Amino acid sequence: MLFAFSRDGAVPGAKLWARVNKSKTPVYAVIAVTVAGLILTLPALWKVNIGTEEAPIYTVTAFFAVVSIGVLGLYLAFAIPIYYRWKAGAAFKQGTWNLGNKWKWMAPIAVIEILITSVYFILPLYPAGSPAFMRGFLGAPSAEDVPFDWKSVNYAPLVLGAIFIALWIGWHVTAKKWFTGPKMTIDLPQGVSSADEIALEHEHKGFHQPPEA
Repeated sequence: MLFAFSRDGAVPGAKLWARVNKSKTPVYAVIAVTVAGLILTLPALWKVNIGTEEAPIYTVTAFFAVVSIGVLGLYLAFAIPIYYRWKAGAAFKQGTWNLGNKWKWMAPIAVIEILITSVYFILPLYPAGSPAFMRGFLGAPSAEDVPFDWKSVNYAPLVLGAIFIALWIGWHVTAKKWFTGPKMTIDLPQGVSSADEIALEHEHKGFHQPPEA
């Protein structure tokens, strides 16, 4: 994904991540993603005591937040295009392979399911991490019984909120001035969109294969 977005110039350092070696492998993108993955797992080594000194309860709150952010980010990445396809309605130009009119019920169900599932990942992990308005809800302990503690907070919604705000600002300040969308990576006949690639492959066998040397 980093390589694909880099070809479109959509990420910082795109020229580096889009480079390939002699075997046409995006080595730099692979290394970057591998290092990022290792860094993201480091919070698993940080254990937090949410209990007392006499009765310690150790947990990896930061790692739980990282996992929640990953799942939420993936789900929301699916929800956005599904929602806009639903919003476009009949005006949306379908490709060669499509689901016909089934989008009319599949799209809203998918969006609603994603939203409901996402709620689970933004809920507090422990009673001590619950905000004031959730205390006493469905039998949760009151603030007097279990004082609020930042060590028990689910940081996933806070981090995602900050990311969305940063992306919104970045888009309106600079990105929309230079980002023109995905770039074509294969040569298609004039007037043909990438949505027709499958049909072209059937009509012209070997269409996607590189020419012989």
